[in-house]
Amino acid sequence: MAQERSWYEVVQECQERVVRIRAVLTTGGEWTPALQKDLDNVILAARNWIYGRARKSGLDEDACADVLLAFIEQLQRDLRSPGFRSMERKFGSYISTTVNRILYERKNNQQNILSSLESLDAPMGDDGLPLHEVIEDPTLARLAEEHDEEQVRKRLYEAIEALPEIERVVVTHRLSEVRGIDIAQMLSMSPANVSRIYKRAINRLRQALAAGESS
Repeated sequence: MAQERSWYEVVQECQERVVRIRAVLTTGGEWTPALQKDLDNVILAARNWIYGRARKSGLDEDACADVLLAFIEQLQRDLRSPGFRSMERKFGSYISTTVNRILYERKNNQQNILSSLESLDAPMGDDGLPLHEVIEDPTLARLAEEHDEEQVRKRLYEAIEALPEIERVVVTHRLSEVRGIDIAQMLSMSPANVSRIYKRAINRLRQALAAGESS
């Protein structure tokens, strides 16, 4: 009978696999069946932890699968990011932080959807029509504005990707409306330290966006 491995041993093995995967994905190397097997094993290890964490949050099997899918999509993006080297050294922390963020976003999105539906059904003005029946179609001017906003948003996310790792993590959480105190708990930092990191990151982003506008 094979001896059951500890989570620490599983994480160490995953980190070795992640190093091999990132060495290829961040340099444009050739993807091989061996690397695909590495990725499959990393996802399997993460799946077991994620399902346990999601079930503790009261999620059913379908919801657990949704969380796993969101994690896999984020994992595949981060594996390709040259700046995400911490996952090679602290993969256990990477899984925990990423899944906690996904669970938080899921809960927050559900609350926003419910609030939006309630707002859309609320009667407006003297006619008493619900909001969804009185919203106007977008005009050409508005579409042009949205195009400009999309360009700015694209530059913003490019600038975020270029941030130092800890600043990028903090900014990403804040964009997801995670409170500073919750980020501090996730990262084992003081709220004051998280605030300093966030302010420093915002200054970098402002400079990057200003440089993009002048180029």
